[in-house]
Amino acid sequence: MSEPITARLPERDTSSAPGRENLRQLVLLRAIAITGQIVTVAFVISALDIPLPLAPLALGIGFLALSNLATWWRLGLRPPVADGEVFVQILVDVAIFTVLLYFTGGVANPFASMYVLNLTVAAAVLPRAYAWSVAAITVAGYVLLIFFNTPLVHANGKPVEYWLHMTGMGINFVIISGLIAFFMVKITDTLRKHERLLAQAKENDLHNERIVRLGAFAAGAAHELGTPLSTMAVVVKELQGRWRTNPELLSELSVISDQIDLCKATLSNLLASAGQTRMDGGGKVALDEFLEAVVENCRLMRPQVVVTCRCHGTRPTPEIVGEQSIQQAITNLLNNAADAAPDQVEVEGEWNEQELYIRIRDRGQGIPPEFAEKIGKAFFTTKPPGTGHGVGLVLSTAIISRFGGSVKWFNQPGRGACTEVRLPLAPFLVSVGS
Repeated sequence: MSEPITARLPERDTSSAPGRENLRQLVLLRAIAITGQIVTVAFVISALDIPLPLAPLALGIGFLALSNLATWWRLGLRPPVADGEVFVQILVDVAIFTVLLYFTGGVANPFASMYVLNLTVAAAVLPRAYAWSVAAITVAGYVLLIFFNTPLVHANGKPVEYWLHMTGMGINFVIISGLIAFFMVKITDTLRKHERLLAQAKENDLHNERIVRLGAFAAGAAHELGTPLSTMAVVVKELQGRWRTNPELLSELSVISDQIDLCKATLSNLLASAGQTRMDGGGKVALDEFLEAVVENCRLMRPQVVVTCRCHGTRPTPEIVGEQSIQQAITNLLNNAADAAPDQVEVEGEWNEQELYIRIRDRGQGIPPEFAEKIGKAFFTTKPPGTGHGVGLVLSTAIISRFGGSVKWFNQPGRGACTEVRLPLAPFLVSVGS
């Protein structure tokens, strides 16, 4: 008894989600802040002769550094980064910064306005409730530092000079301006990229909705066409019995019978696959044999077209799941090429250990430049009215994209058009069940 064979669909990559990108920018901002805090503490103690409590400052900066390392490690994990997680990270920064200011003069510290950085980031990337919460906590911390702090004095007990305070505020202003400009530009770019992805997702949803609607109509049509096809098959068999003495007519009736059987098989596959997200049971088959079978099926459908096939790649030839939906997609592309060039169609299959390339070449008129970007879109066709609707290309593109592949069309110099299909082999790796 043969064991079931299935194909694996590719997993979605979430590494470019906006929450993850915002957290990555926060890690970079925190790294800059840690470096600046260490340099500032060292400069104040050595150059300005202002003693600072090193133990609590080292503890606060060290905790912030460890938190940043933990956050960097977290970025490597697969779960998406939620807004609440970014909110907690910003609160950690605010809390540590408040502690550092407490031991370095409170609001009299010229760098106290650095609070604005965390507030700006929160307002840019977090929902309204989170942003207002950060604002309230920041204001509370600032007010507390007015009344509770360790004053900054020189080693001789004299207060810090006014000019020194103003110089520090000037340096602080320059740093804040540069950091806000730098990070706001990056955060804005991230938000714009997210908006583009959302727009693309909406467009894909609309496209998929059309595909689903088309699939529902196709399933209904398959049920309705079954009866007339069966009737035609019976009539053809009766005609073959009546005209046994006419070889020429029998040959033509045989072609009709083969075409009817092919239509019935196609409808059976369509009904069997309706509502499924993955077609199983295609069977294990060598890659070159799979391509040859698809080409042979096209020859039966289009007996007047000469279809040649050439396969080459790494050896031994990989064995894949004979996925029926991919077979149908390639068949649609072959039929489209045969419509463009009824005389001859060339098929080339090339593979390596990771990918399969299928190139379908025709000797037609090629693709007009004004149509190059529209081919494969819903529902565009270059055929005359009444002879095509572009449905086959839309379905083929959708099926191949579902498995992580792509389809592109381009002209060949003096040789018509070429359709190139790229398919990763990983989704078709054979897994044997018990």
